[in-house]
Amino acid sequence: MQWQEVAGLAAAVCWASGSFIYSRLDASAAALNLGKNAVAGVLLCLSLPFFGSGMLVWQQAPWTDISLLVLSGVVGIQIGDSAYFRSIQILGPRKALVLTTLTPPFSAIFGWFLLAEALQLVHLLAMALTLAGISMVIRDRTLASDRSGLHEGRIRDGIWLGIFAAFCQSTGIAISKVVMISSLPPLEVSAARISVAMIGGGLVALLAGSLPEWKQQLLKKGVPGRIFVASFIGTYIGIWLSHVSAKAVGLAIATTQMSMTPVFMVLLVAIFLRKKISVPAMFGMLLAILGVALLMQQGSFVQLALEALIRKWVSPHAP
Repeated sequence: MQWQEVAGLAAAVCWASGSFIYSRLDASAAALNLGKNAVAGVLLCLSLPFFGSGMLVWQQAPWTDISLLVLSGVVGIQIGDSAYFRSIQILGPRKALVLTTLTPPFSAIFGWFLLAEALQLVHLLAMALTLAGISMVIRDRTLASDRSGLHEGRIRDGIWLGIFAAFCQSTGIAISKVVMISSLPPLEVSAARISVAMIGGGLVALLAGSLPEWKQQLLKKGVPGRIFVASFIGTYIGIWLSHVSAKAVGLAIATTQMSMTPVFMVLLVAIFLRKKISVPAMFGMLLAILGVALLMQQGSFVQLALEALIRKWVSPHAP
């Protein structure tokens, strides 16, 4: 197994860390999104001369791919991440991350429709185990007090925003994979998407007259440093790894790995907020880990044996 095939798990760790910090910052969701896009966009662009594939890939990329990247950045990051930040402000990161488990099903649909990616029965079983385990983790009531108490809203709005964010993010990553297959590598795609979202967010703030207020929120004492840390870990590294994963494996498999974010979030809440992890949550974590392990064991004896059992169960008269 190559590291690219498990990059989604590393992205989940990064997003859990970033989400934990973002949820405790006293700034509006749109301002936070613009701030983290600005930091991550600069870092990604600075990384291109050192880790990128050179100007030739941009020169050879068709305009249709560039247009798709713009669409992906606007839908997946500018709109999707703003909705996600507002959701975690209302629900808290633990509950908001529950709704990110909708991303793999959305991604499976987009993967089938846009990329002709088909999932085997064993993959569906592994995804079900992972998402069931994650659901057990996030239902742990002992970890319920992870909301910051800042910028709260109606629970119903938080839920709908979380669902909408999952749809936008899965749409964005699906479009990105189309471009990565066609012309551009993961780092270039990451830099382009974040830069588009940064420019788009800045234009919206300028036209709405919100830029001075957002600037004031982002420059409050203690906020810039935490935004930089969260953006570096959660966005700069996280989005780069997510694109590496999406290119290396099937879209639904990659997003299932990334959906492990709530498991890592529970560990952060338990450590930094000193909350105990219940037995059901521990069992859920083990179940999620088992599901991801099964998902990634391509061609192993265990997977082949399980596929044989599934075929036997589905078609009892099959040889």
